[in-house]
Amino acid sequence: MHINQDLSNCGPSVVHRLEPRTKPKHLYFAYGSNLSPTQMKQRCTVNPTLSSRPLAIAFLPHWRWLICQAGYANVLPPEGLRVGPQNGRDARTVPVSGSADGVYGVLYEMDGGDERILDGYEGVDHGSAVSEGDAVSTAIRPREQGVGHYNKWYVTARVVEWIGGEEHGVRVQAGAEVPVLVYVDEERVRPSPPKTEYIARMNRAMRESEVLGLNGSWLEEVLRPFIPRDK
Repeated sequence: MHINQDLSNCGPSVVHRLEPRTKPKHLYFAYGSNLSPTQMKQRCTVNPTLSSRPLAIAFLPHWRWLICQAGYANVLPPEGLRVGPQNGRDARTVPVSGSADGVYGVLYEMDGGDERILDGYEGVDHGSAVSEGDAVSTAIRPREQGVGHYNKWYVTARVVEWIGGEEHGVRVQAGAEVPVLVYVDEERVRPSPPKTEYIARMNRAMRESEVLGLNGSWLEEVLRPFIPRDK
């Protein structure tokens, strides 16, 4: 996904706190280079023990995965849940994401401070206008994307396989649906080549997520056409 190097508003760089015991309102659904727990640990400096710990493999039915013209990973919501360019000509060129017809990802429980750090990496515009909810409910899409690179969407994902133990406090049965945060670039939906620097990070993300249990056949079927193998 897009990298925004200006994290000046994301709070202190290293502050370790006790892990919260309350059940989170949502989990973070990673589908790009943050499929890598290694990268998550590097980025989540507020509470890395919590925020970089993968909890589950999850699935978004009928969503589509792509590298967009910005050169980073993006996802396209299902028809009926799209706004602006997501309904346009570029979006119609995004192929169905494999025989599974959906997007797999890794779920993380995020410390609030680390979520703000990810907002910085994803270039979220916190000053954008409140969504009017005409096409998509404000519960799913509270704000417009504005001048940001990605917008924050809140949807439900189906848990495929639980990775963490009971001590995480958010365990659910496989097949259950959980509320998740997904970063979505609503503006750039044309399939395109990846940025050169992104290739190695995506290959690492693919390797690490497959070890966690993410479907390797799906990775090769859907991500590999966009991501060249490491040389």
